[in-house]
Amino acid sequence: MPHKPKAYLAGPAVFHPAAKALLDYLAEMCGQHGLEGVAPFEPEAAQLALPPAELAALIRRGNVERIRECDVVIACVSPFRGPGACPGTTWEMGYAEALGKPVIAWSEDMRPYSERVPHDRDEDGRLFCRQHGMVVENFGLVENLMYAAGPSAVQPDFETALKEARRLAEAGRQGAG
Repeated sequence: MPHKPKAYLAGPAVFHPAAKALLDYLAEMCGQHGLEGVAPFEPEAAQLALPPAELAALIRRGNVERIRECDVVIACVSPFRGPGACPGTTWEMGYAEALGKPVIAWSEDMRPYSERVPHDRDEDGRLFCRQHGMVVENFGLVENLMYAAGPSAVQPDFETALKEARRLAEAGRQGAG
C-alpha cells in the first residue's frame, strides 16, 4: 500500500473553542485528498498540570517533532488577533521551509495586508501604521513577503491548499525516488 503523504496542519485552529472538532474535520478533509492530516501536538491531561514554562516547552517540542515527521505543511494564515497571521504559525512555516519541506499557506481573507492595517500615507506615498508609526509593507500580497512571495502563493481556501499540498508532496516524492 502506497504511503500517504503527511500534512502538518499549522494555524490558530488550536485556539478555537472547538479545536479538537475543527482539527478532526481538517484532518478528514486531508484524507479525502490523499493526505494524512497531522494536527499540532496536544498535551495529555496529566501534562496540563506542568508548570506553564514546562508545558510550553513540551508543546513546542511536540510540534517541532510533528513538523519533522511530515512531508508538507499546510498553514492557515488568516488574520489572528490582529491584521496578520498567528506568529506561531509563521514560525512553523519558516522551520518547515528550513527543513526543505513544501509549505502551502491559505487564508480566509485574501485582501492585501496593507488594506488590513490601519495606516496613513506620507507625501511620498509610503504607508505608515497608525498604531506604531512603522512602514506598512505594500507589495499587494496577502501577508508578509517572506512567505506570501514564496514558491507557492497563498491559497484562497483550505481545499485549494490541500490540492496544492498533494501536488507538491507527490512531486517531492518523485524527485526523491
